[in-house]
Amino acid sequence: MQTAKGSGKASAQSKAGEKRRVVLSGRPIFAVAAGLALAASLAVLAVLLFGPVPALPPDHVVSSVVKAGDSRQAAAAQGNPRGGRKGPHASPRAPLPFEEHLAPRETSPGGIGGNPEVRARVEPAAPPLPATQPTPAVDGSQPQPAAGDAGKGPRMVVIIDDIGDHPALAENLTELPFPVALAILPSRPRTRAIEAMAAARGTEILLHQPMQPGAYPRVNPGPGALFTDMDAARIQAIVADNLAQAPHAIGINNHMGSAFTSFPEGMEAVMQVLREKGLFFLDSVTSAVSAGAEAARKSGVPFYRRAVFLDNVRNTRAILGQLKTAERHAVRHGRAIAIGHPYGETLEALKIWARERDSHVAVVTLKELGPEF
Repeated sequence: MQTAKGSGKASAQSKAGEKRRVVLSGRPIFAVAAGLALAASLAVLAVLLFGPVPALPPDHVVSSVVKAGDSRQAAAAQGNPRGGRKGPHASPRAPLPFEEHLAPRETSPGGIGGNPEVRARVEPAAPPLPATQPTPAVDGSQPQPAAGDAGKGPRMVVIIDDIGDHPALAENLTELPFPVALAILPSRPRTRAIEAMAAARGTEILLHQPMQPGAYPRVNPGPGALFTDMDAARIQAIVADNLAQAPHAIGINNHMGSAFTSFPEGMEAVMQVLREKGLFFLDSVTSAVSAGAEAARKSGVPFYRRAVFLDNVRNTRAILGQLKTAERHAVRHGRAIAIGHPYGETLEALKIWARERDSHVAVVTLKELGPEF
């Protein structure tokens, strides 16, 4: 009988344990389900109270893509895919005195002509000051002008590059109350017409000679360009043909050309044509290691050098700031050549600057300024 009672008691305990196990195993499932239901309820309540979570703005996505593209462009601008001389090594924190035509970095509405070739900054190390310019005084005093400019007072020249597709803007530039030289691209639909108009108005004319950029072939310098894989005869024939389209040109300057101007043999071939025709070379300084000055000196070609680019940022206020920078450079060194582009913002800034500029800095022609050597 005791055994039977014990057996019955054990059976009862076993059944109770099974019931407890069933209850215990069901509690976690219930807790999870309850938690999910609560989370869903809170999510629905949040949507009802505050609305759906906004999507990422499209302009944020675009700006991220643009920044990534700028980085790729800056890296690509240092190479030379056509097998010529390599460009300078870039440092991301170096000063930015050199420019190249790449994709637009910053634009604003209102530009004239819709030219997509907006200059973006390339970042080589800054070059040493040329021998014809004084070094800054160590005592903080203002350095004196170079010997060739001594006694002449500070002077500056304004040049507008990339002329060839903008006849209306070119005419407006010739009507400013100070001289503006026009650098005209070859083989454009209006090259000859604009050249004739400028000559008739007594405006100084340069051939804006296209040359291979460091980012070629992704960046195309356009028709009539010079490349580092050309021999001297081919280079000279192209330069002569381009000059025939601008018979009133008094010299040339480079369009793009960070790769080609760093190619001594090619620059020497260019100088031979300029020497024969009695023309000068103006280095737009798109390379930290340009061979232009040395090639010009060896060939006896008069040489000029750009000091300031005006409109890397297409904004009227920013361009006015660059014009002031050019004025300070002229006061400091005796001379300054400022180069801009056929943008509506640049023309507007020049009109404002005509009323506000430093009267102690004379705006002169290239002939009046004279070459560095």
